[in-house]
Amino acid sequence: MRQYVEQVGADGIALLQAVYGPSAPAAVPGVAAVEVLRQVWVQQYWYDESGQLRWREAKLSRARTSREGTARRRSGTTAADDDAEPARVPWSSVEVVSPHDPQARFSHKPGKVEWVGCKDHQTETCDEDRPNIIVHVVTTPAPEQDVGVVDAIHTALVGQQMAPAEHLLESGYVTPETVHRASTAHGITIVGPVREDPRAVERPGFAKEDFHVDWRAETVTCPQGTVSPRWKPTVADGKPRLSVLFRRADCRACTVRQQCTGNVDGKGRHLLLLPEPLQEIQTRTRALQQTPEWKRRYDLRAGCEATVSETVRAHGLRHCRYRGLAKTHVQHVLTAAGTNIIRLAQHRPDPRRRPRSRLQQLFRAMTDD
Repeated sequence: MRQYVEQVGADGIALLQAVYGPSAPAAVPGVAAVEVLRQVWVQQYWYDESGQLRWREAKLSRARTSREGTARRRSGTTAADDDAEPARVPWSSVEVVSPHDPQARFSHKPGKVEWVGCKDHQTETCDEDRPNIIVHVVTTPAPEQDVGVVDAIHTALVGQQMAPAEHLLESGYVTPETVHRASTAHGITIVGPVREDPRAVERPGFAKEDFHVDWRAETVTCPQGTVSPRWKPTVADGKPRLSVLFRRADCRACTVRQQCTGNVDGKGRHLLLLPEPLQEIQTRTRALQQTPEWKRRYDLRAGCEATVSETVRAHGLRHCRYRGLAKTHVQHVLTAAGTNIIRLAQHRPDPRRRPRSRLQQLFRAMTDD
């Protein structure tokens, strides 16, 4: 298999050398298909130290913006071993995966689905006694995270004088940062679940929200009354954070250490705090989203999932008819417009005057005959 792939690579290199050679017609290197070929070969092949053409290795981890530009290291290696790291294909955000559509990108949701293409983000109204109308559509490359489009959506809605008082979003769009930005920059309240602590299962007794934070003293008090040393500024995923580490001696002497630290090797409990306004949003939202009142409020968003189902199954939203992000966005907008026309045509302000079903119409026609 590898021998065949490397032979294909050598054939492509020979073609590119001929295209960019002095005897090639001047216009050929500027042909779009030639440029796509060049990009694909740069992304898939490389020359080792001996000048031998090689096929690049697969990525070690999923594409994340926070990891772009960082060295990829194999498990078990150290910084001194980085020079031995094999060349790998680029991140999904830039890797060309289809010569037919160079802007299409690979993405996946672990354990759910994977695809090559883009993403469609729809915003619709959810007022009672009125049809749900799609008022905004954004089309992005597939690997782009959902949270990255929230501010652009709000800016566009404000510019169209359609900014909502509340914006109901699923968890992929909701972080303390987006909640804070929407409130301070646009006056919009985001209603949506903030992700729970991904490591909570390791510490079944006490979550971060069970600790008291003293923002003035820059310390944290645990549920047992122990005060931490002053926290230290740090960076996680490229964002400022506050690192809180309790003393080992304090945690070793604690009677509920196993419930709190989740380890048996005597380490102290470690917390990673967000900056003050963001941490307060995270703590408050995690508590509220467990209450029945919040869940009833969030139930309104169920209509959005129905819209996704309708546009996908009834209108073929996920089967793109065009190539390129711009034309794909046109399809998404037209699909939303068609969905709105159907909904407006079927809407009846008086619930007592519901339209007749096809079966009722058939029975009426048979009775009239």
